[in-house]
This record gives sequence, structure tokens and C-alpha cells, in this order.
Amino acid sequence: MTTQTSTPAVPRRSGLVALSSRISSNRFGLLLVAPVAILLLATVVYPVGYSFYLSLQKVDPLTGVTTFAGLTNYTTALSDSGTWWSVLITIYYVVCVTVLGTAVALGSALILRERFRGRTVLIALIALPWSMSTYAAAVLWRYVYSPQYGLVAGIAERLGLPTVDFLAGSTVVPALGVVHAWQFAPLGAYFLLATLQSVPEDQYKLAKIDGMGVWLRFRHITLPYIRLPLAIFLVLVAGQAATAFDLIYFLTSGGPGNASRTLTFGVYETFFQNQEFGVGAAQSWILLVLVVLITSFYYFLIVTPRRPRRGRTKA
Repeated sequence: MTTQTSTPAVPRRSGLVALSSRISSNRFGLLLVAPVAILLLATVVYPVGYSFYLSLQKVDPLTGVTTFAGLTNYTTALSDSGTWWSVLITIYYVVCVTVLGTAVALGSALILRERFRGRTVLIALIALPWSMSTYAAAVLWRYVYSPQYGLVAGIAERLGLPTVDFLAGSTVVPALGVVHAWQFAPLGAYFLLATLQSVPEDQYKLAKIDGMGVWLRFRHITLPYIRLPLAIFLVLVAGQAATAFDLIYFLTSGGPGNASRTLTFGVYETFFQNQEFGVGAAQSWILLVLVVLITSFYYFLIVTPRRPRRGRTKA
């Protein structure tokens, strides 16, 4: 006789059916995206929409009563000489940050591309400014720029040179640009380094055999590879510089006078100090238009291919 062994039957539970098998794939995907979409609506879309609504209203700071004002807040902001001064300072600041930041990032990436002893340590050290908080960077550079006990003042004293207060007068915007570029350049350095490591070494070897110098190798070999990441970095650094507030607030508070009063700092003063909510919201939308124009200019300057010049043909 043969004995048959039977396995115990597992009772079915209809409630344990996977949710993804009971609904369509599109609805399941929407359920996964819904929390992020709600978060974006609450933290991005609603504040932006409310800011535009506020720019069309006249708000009483005491009672909070709003009345429709149309484009009055925009005309008030554009007719104010302080707004145009802030726009010029913002453009000047963005140019300083992008030029310095791009130079430091590109130079660091080209150096780190080479193989030498201590390269890994240098890669880690370059990341330190990016990992530092803005407040810590502001405190550090306040000691560097101080005309009494700063690093620059000490070096100038050793060399017999007069000390200069870089956070005063006409040097304040470039000095702030140096700090901003120093903190933001590591991001661009890693962007560009990742792309430079994909450039074939054979192209550089063939270019050296053909007698191409350093500049020609960079222009015809390196630049086509890094054109897109360089454009992305320029857009990021320009947008971040145009909307910078915390670094300026910690180091100069828009001073001395209005020498470093960017449009972002002007929005802060108009909105929170003067409590002109409608005009402050209008200034923020002017800042948004300015950021779009600057970043678009940088992007198309790098990405748009240039047509080669046509040489004269001999008959």
C-alpha cells in the first residue's frame, strides 16, 4: 500500500490582493505621484499664485483688508529709482558670481582631471565650501575681509601694503561675488569633472601630434564635450546669485548704504520692513522676469552652436 501525503490547504484571503492588481497602472502611478504633487502644490504653486494675486492688490497692513489695484503696484515699483538701482546691482552681482564661479569650477575640473599624488584628498577638500552653511561661510569670510584682524589685512601688513575694507565702497559687490563663487564653484567642478573623464585620451594625443596647442585642444576637443553641463551650471549659478539673500544679509545687510542692495534684498525691505505687501510682491515678479532673462541669455550663449565663418574661395 502506498500512502499519499497531502499538503494543508492555505485559506484564501481576498483582502490580501495587491492594490496594483485591482486598479489600472495609470491610476496606481497617479497614487504614487499624488503625495509629491500635493507637496509641490502646497509649497510652490500656491505661494507663487498667491504672490501674483497679492501683486494686484492694495493691502492695508493694519487691518489686512485688500482692494484690487490692477497694475498700480507694478507702476509704483518701476517708477521707483531704488528698484532700478537694485536691478543694476543684481545684474552686476550675477555677472561677478558667474564669471568667478565658472573660472574656479572649470579650472578645478581641469586640474582634477589629471592624475597626480594627493588627487583624492584635493577632491574632498574642494567639496568643503559647498558643504558649509551660508551662515558659516559668511562668518568665515567676515574674518577674512576684516580690515582690523582679517587674513587679507594681515597679508597686506606683512607686504607693507595699505589695508582695504573690501566690504565697503565700490569693492563690496565683487567681494560678495568672491564668497558666493567660492561656495558654489565646487558644484560646477564636479559637473564638469564627470564630463571631462568621458573625453577619449586618444583625441588629445592625436591633437598633440598635429601640433595643436593648449587653447586649440580646449576649444576643439574639451569645449564641445562640456558645453551642455557648462550651460546647466551657468543657469544654476545665475539663478542662485540673482535670488541670493542670506549671504548678503549676513555680511553687509545691503550696505554700506545701498551699495549691495540687490533686488532680493529690496523685496525683503519693501515687504517685511516697510510692509508694502503689494509693491513687494510686484518687485518679486520683476525679479522673476529678470532671472528668466539672465538664465536664458547664459543658456543660449553656451548651447547655441555658432556658424563657422565662410572663407574666401580662390578662383
